[in-house]
This record gives sequence, structure tokens and C-alpha cells, in this order.
Amino acid sequence: MERVPAPRWRRNRNFDFAAKRRREIVLHARYVGAAQTDDFDRWLIAWVWHCKAKDQVWSVMECAKNMGRKITEAEASAIIKEASITRKHLSADNLAQFLGVTYAQRQALRLTTIGSVNVKKRARKELRKRRDRMAKKRKRRASGALSRAEYEANSTAAKARAEGVSRMTIYRRKRAAEQSKNRPDVTGVSAAIFLSSEDGPVTPAGVEGTSERGFASKKGRGLPSSQTATITAFDVHATLPTELRLLALGLVETDWTKNLSRAA
Repeated sequence: MERVPAPRWRRNRNFDFAAKRRREIVLHARYVGAAQTDDFDRWLIAWVWHCKAKDQVWSVMECAKNMGRKITEAEASAIIKEASITRKHLSADNLAQFLGVTYAQRQALRLTTIGSVNVKKRARKELRKRRDRMAKKRKRRASGALSRAEYEANSTAAKARAEGVSRMTIYRRKRAAEQSKNRPDVTGVSAAIFLSSEDGPVTPAGVEGTSERGFASKKGRGLPSSQTATITAFDVHATLPTELRLLALGLVETDWTKNLSRAA
């Protein structure tokens, strides 16, 4: 059988990292009011590092306008020249250090391509995992799942320890309760109980045609009894001729018996 390789994760080819970072730089400049500060050139220089437009002068002028300040072509040309000679800070944490992005600002603006100055990459990863765990925990609680402490307190092992029995005993009790709930008409095995020696037969006394054990007699059911059958057989035998009766009793010797005696 041919082995099929597992599908590999691939980044979306339509994703433009530089464009996303330019948008985040503009968002942070608006958030902190960079256009009203003396360090406004920092955000424009960082923006130029990720700009690949042919007419960069016009692009820088439009970028400055989006950030909140209008600049001239000469100022745009000076910013482009300064960006070309300044050491580039392209990594997430280095760019955050260059712009002064804090972790609170990063979370408020939902920045993903720019780091932070006070929380480094490894710490952000751990915080992200923690937020993911908490979100999954809230989702489980909303769906009705119990916490670990509550689950262990209500577990079968905890009940067995509290009652001093084994877990199998608890399981058998639950099974018996479920069976009695599902089949309430079925009774279990129990010992016979004799209330008193004066218990009478099931059939009420005084009812004609009943026997001692409560069953109707043959006469009551319309059947001939053994005595009646004997009397009937005697009456039929009495109606036979005398010779036949003597022959049946073996008192009459016939030709067949004579021949049999001679052969012997």
C-alpha cells in the first residue's frame, strides 16, 4: 500500500507581511499621537523600511497624512534619505524597541508583527498559551464540565473511600439501581417467608369441586374419576356372554389350546 505523506502547513501566498507591518506602524503612531511629537520621523522611517513603492516621496507624504500630519516633498525626501542610512530594525522586538511599543499597547492594538519592549518573545508565547488555556477552560465550564477538584470529590473512588468499600461495590449498587429503575416489575431473588401456620389454600374454602391443593376435582372439571372408570369397565364386562367371559379368564379349553398342549 502506497504511503500518503501528511499535508504540510503552508503560509498563505497572498499574505503580504510588509503591508501588514506598515498598517501596524500607522496604527501605533495614531494611538500614541506620534504626529504631535518631535520623534515623528521614527515612525516614518520605519514605514519607509517596509515600503516598496516606485514613487516613495508621494507614498511617505500620504503616510504622514494618515498618521495625522502633513509634510512637504522636501521633508519626505529627507526622511527617505535618512531611512537609507539608518540601521534597519526589522525583527519584531527590535522594531518595538525603536518605536517604544509596550505590551499593553500591543494587546490594545492587536499587533502581531511588532513585539514589545517590556515583554519579550518567549514570555509572550507563554502568556499566549495561558490565555488559550483559560479560554478553553471557560468553554468547558460553559458546556457543563466540572473542575478537577469537583470531579474527584464526586468520583467513585471518593465515594468508596468514604463508605469504606471497594469501587466494584459502588459499581454493583449503581447497576442494581439502574436495573430496578428500568425494569421495576422484575423482582430479585428473595427467601420464602411463612407468615403463620394457619395459612389456607389459595382457593377459598366452600367452593364446590375443589381439591385440597386448590385444584378443581375431576368431577368438577367434567372428567370421570378412577372409581367411575372401574365401575364402567365392570358393567361392560358383565354384558358379555358367559363363554367369552370364561374364555377371557382362561377357564375354557379350546382347540387352539389343545393343539398348543400337544405340540409341547
